[in-house]
Amino acid sequence: MSKEQVSVIMPMRNASTTVLHALDSITKQKYPIKEVIIIDNDSSDNSVEIVKSYLKKSRIPIHLIVRDSNKGVAGSFNLGIKTAKSSLVVLMHSDCSLPTDMEIEKLTKPVIENKNVVASFPTIFLLESVWKTYGFWEKYFFARQAGTSIAGLTTKFDCIRKDAYQKIRGFDTENFGVGGEDADIHDRLQAIGKVVKSSAMVTHLHYLGEGYSLSKLLHKQRIYARIYGRLMRIKGKSFLNSNAILLIKPTLAILPFIPVLRTLGIVLLTLYAFLYTKKMFITKSTLMDPRIIILPFFNVFFLYYETFWIIESFLFGKNKIE
Repeated sequence: MSKEQVSVIMPMRNASTTVLHALDSITKQKYPIKEVIIIDNDSSDNSVEIVKSYLKKSRIPIHLIVRDSNKGVAGSFNLGIKTAKSSLVVLMHSDCSLPTDMEIEKLTKPVIENKNVVASFPTIFLLESVWKTYGFWEKYFFARQAGTSIAGLTTKFDCIRKDAYQKIRGFDTENFGVGGEDADIHDRLQAIGKVVKSSAMVTHLHYLGEGYSLSKLLHKQRIYARIYGRLMRIKGKSFLNSNAILLIKPTLAILPFIPVLRTLGIVLLTLYAFLYTKKMFITKSTLMDPRIIILPFFNVFFLYYETFWIIESFLFGKNKIE
């Protein structure tokens, strides 16, 4: 298989705890990388200083673009791909890491071997060992993902033909800023060619610091919920047909208020309160934390909190970068 050089595009915002992991894993790849383009979105930590120090000693050219305002993930990818010099671009998040030195080769293989393939994606892992390093509220937020994997084009680590990207006019920044842009571009790429799963893997690190507060948890929950609401509004049935599971939480929230289903609704809501984040109750480090007592109440609170923001975004929500 001929090895066509790639440009790696990486948006960044407050990634001081993970960006070195991402860059180290990229520079260790055996696949030829023409350049790494990092777009910083007005970071308030020392992410920019870390990258500036790293690029001085990197064997791969690293270009850093620093913005004075947050333009979001979609806008950053558009800017990075526009300046990329390779016909193949690899999209990667600054909170991800490649587990072996062969991941880019495995990711690009389907695209290089088949001209009808316009994009490829990996399997994404949140390792149990990584999850255990999180603070309490971050563990809570990612409890259901720990030790699991998903496969999909999520921009965490994807390969796209630049000409295909240009044909669909890139990421839709009018409707998507942070979140939802991955599902949208997957659909539009699939309309002009094949989008396939590769054998590549990527580890999603998320945030490895100690400052994951309850307020940050609330912020994240709102962002995710508003993304789902906006996708439901824009894509309608096509989105719901492949994501019907998203209707479970709103259904659980409504059942206790339906007279004939009230008892069933209360029973299901009680089970949900304890089982939704059961990993927190079977992990010693979290079980011994005094905050474990309030988690069932938080599970119920967030059920209604998410439902509210899904409905708000579906009915009224504007695309904005939070």
